[in-house]
Amino acid sequence: MGIIGQLLIFLLVTGLLSACPDKCFCNSKIVDCRSIALQNIPPGVNPDTETLFLDKNSLIRIRHNAFEHLGNLSYLGLSSNCLILQNYTFELLLKLQALDLSANHLSELPEDLFLNLPNLTWLNLANNKLKRFPLVRSLAKLTYLDLSNNEFSVVQETLKHLPQLDTLFLNNNQLESLPATVFDQLFLLDVLDLSNNKLKSLPPHVFKNHHKLTDLRLDHNRLENLTATLFSHQHNLQYLTISGNAIANLPSQLFGNLTKLSKLDLSNNSLTLLPYNFLSNLEELKMLKHSENFIDKLVVDIFKYNPKLVYLHLDNNHLNSIPVFEGLSQLEELTLSFNRLVAFPRGFADNLVKLKCLQVTDNLIRHWDIEVFQNIASVLLKNNPICLSKRKESPVPSTNMNCRKQQC
Repeated sequence: MGIIGQLLIFLLVTGLLSACPDKCFCNSKIVDCRSIALQNIPPGVNPDTETLFLDKNSLIRIRHNAFEHLGNLSYLGLSSNCLILQNYTFELLLKLQALDLSANHLSELPEDLFLNLPNLTWLNLANNKLKRFPLVRSLAKLTYLDLSNNEFSVVQETLKHLPQLDTLFLNNNQLESLPATVFDQLFLLDVLDLSNNKLKSLPPHVFKNHHKLTDLRLDHNRLENLTATLFSHQHNLQYLTISGNAIANLPSQLFGNLTKLSKLDLSNNSLTLLPYNFLSNLEELKMLKHSENFIDKLVVDIFKYNPKLVYLHLDNNHLNSIPVFEGLSQLEELTLSFNRLVAFPRGFADNLVKLKCLQVTDNLIRHWDIEVFQNIASVLLKNNPICLSKRKESPVPSTNMNCRKQQC
């Protein structure tokens, strides 16, 4: 065979290897076959492909050995199809690190589906109809698991063989209770989302092994009480949301060990008062939300141990008076709308040297001491009697006080 013949064969072979499936987009080691109405895995995918997108197609059954020539895959996207999975579906993808199976109407998973995926670190099963997660012993490297928007009513100890898991989403399910030891073996857990479930209570020591937890979301459940020791081991917690529950009382030392907490959301509960010292150790706190509760009174120095607080939301409560706050020299936004405030004490803003926005719309304010608030960039007064007053002694200046705006 001459040189020209060898060259033709070389060009033919390399051309086939670098071919791109019909209607797909190929770039280097990435093949994108999203939204092209595929019913089968397309032929002609380069064996060197590392990233394969097959999302938003019409895939139902994946034939046996469909991925046998794609042993180099590290990412496989199969979201928004109508898949029926078999134990063998991913058996040859030994290098796979990330798998997206979200939005596939999956109601169950084969017990050995993940058996041959030893390197999987990222798994998305969100937006399906799953009621249980199989007991897996093969996902020793998994760090990210999204089970949100499914139909879990109970989570048994099927997660205990995931020693590297640091991110777990269980939000938007039907969870009514948690076994006391359900998360015990997840020592590296960093992010845990249990929001939008039906949890009525939490075991007192359910988070005892989670010293590395930084983000915990418990909002929009049916919690009524929290035990005083619930967060006693979360020394690294930075974000905690418990909004949208039915909590009426807070143990005074509930947040005592959360010395790194930056955001705390307790809005939309049934709180009538705030314990005197429940914020005393939260020196790193920057955002505090107490909106939509039934608080009618605040202790004078309740925020004096929170020198870094920047955002404070106390709107939609029953406050009829407000104290002169201590220790809020970094506060930039204070929301007091939808309360029952009639006036502010003299010296109220003396310590609020960085306050940029004060929202007091929808209160009962008839008179205003202009000098008290002259250094605040924006004061919103909409739907207060003072905005309708024609009396000359209670004017609302046009500089920083606004009777029209609802939000800064």
